[in-house]
Amino acid sequence: MNSWIIAIILLIIAIALIVWSFFKKDSGEKIQEEFEELSLQLLQDIYHLKERVSILESELNIPSQDLPATDTIHEVIKKHVIHLYTQDVSTEDIANQTRLMEETVKQIIDEYVIASSK
Repeated sequence: MNSWIIAIILLIIAIALIVWSFFKKDSGEKIQEEFEELSLQLLQDIYHLKERVSILESELNIPSQDLPATDTIHEVIKKHVIHLYTQDVSTEDIANQTRLMEETVKQIIDEYVIASSK
């Protein structure tokens, strides 16, 4: 008789823990979001530093080795631009939020539209 009571109690505890696990927020997703946000911020800072260096190079008449704009932009920034675009945010607002030039934002969106239409 005691073993049945213990089995029922353990079953109730197991069910309660399963239900609780569904409602508990996954901290791994939060950490991943924070990491992506930090990575995006660092990449934006690097992008701005590269812009400043190119401005200095042009002022000092130093030849620079420029790559196409979309090749130098990291995938995290591209994903962020596409995410904002799919939420119907205007290209001007996306450019302000990501600190990219509006033409670059339009290029990323065009690449996304072309790739998704295939």
